[in-house]
Amino acid sequence: MKGKSIAILGIGGVGGFVAARILANRLDKSVKLDLISRGATYDNIKSKGLVFSNPDSKKILHPDGLILSGESKNTYDLVILATKSQSMKQAVLENQAIFGKDTLVLPLQNMTNAAALIRPFVGKAMVLDACIYLISNVQKPGHIKHLGGPGKVIVGSSNTGTYDWVINYLNECGIPLNLVSDVKFQLWKKFLFISSLGTLTAARNVTFGEIRSSQELKGVWIGLMEELIQLAQKQEVMLDESDIKNALAMISNFPEDAKSSFQLDVEAGRFGEKKTLVDEVIIDSKKYGLSCTNYQLLESKISESLGNN
Repeated sequence: MKGKSIAILGIGGVGGFVAARILANRLDKSVKLDLISRGATYDNIKSKGLVFSNPDSKKILHPDGLILSGESKNTYDLVILATKSQSMKQAVLENQAIFGKDTLVLPLQNMTNAAALIRPFVGKAMVLDACIYLISNVQKPGHIKHLGGPGKVIVGSSNTGTYDWVINYLNECGIPLNLVSDVKFQLWKKFLFISSLGTLTAARNVTFGEIRSSQELKGVWIGLMEELIQLAQKQEVMLDESDIKNALAMISNFPEDAKSSFQLDVEAGRFGEKKTLVDEVIIDSKKYGLSCTNYQLLESKISESLGNN
């Protein structure tokens, strides 16, 4: 792996987590890690380092390189695209130089179609569908707090051994990476959890613990997931009731006071990932003639909250 290079584009909850795991656990330091960021995040990491915490510890970590978005002149062997969904295309266009013909790109957005959306903008780079299981929030720019989730990365198989080094390296750094043949199903399974939970927490301003302890909130959450399953099935992705049960079990792994990143955005008066997590679900459902009553009701509450901020 000597001489390999990795760039993480976007140092929020996901990008900061991945960066911290690599920096804290890597054994092979010949693999260069650069972070690409902008604004207050760039300024704070430059002056203080990347601050990474969990309920038990806090670390300050320093990448091999910190680059202002748009200023990189080098291509990388691996680009982990970790911006929010609403910033993804602009970030890719702004950093065209980092993508070469031998670059592997892993987009980790809360989307089911991120790879397809960015392929036209990265030349001959290989883009694989991917997702990550993680709840990790920005405490302030450059300070990331991991609240739960293993940080497991699911990647669609490329049918080639060219990128085996990526699998091995990330696993060695404490980021479990699994290649799968049913990646579309896996993307929808993740979206089922993130979209429904994000929508509920943002609309009702409740924590994960409050959802666990309330039958009424669980009922609304299940209603949202049922609407998503109908939409997925219209797109030939066969999610079913067992996936709802898995989502209900998954929330038990997170702290009582955990909030979704979308909820934190709405609390701060930001639209965040509303388009991807909520609006497009409603638009696509209506295209298929599906009723999405729960999504529409909660979208109204979110819009009301944003309008009042």
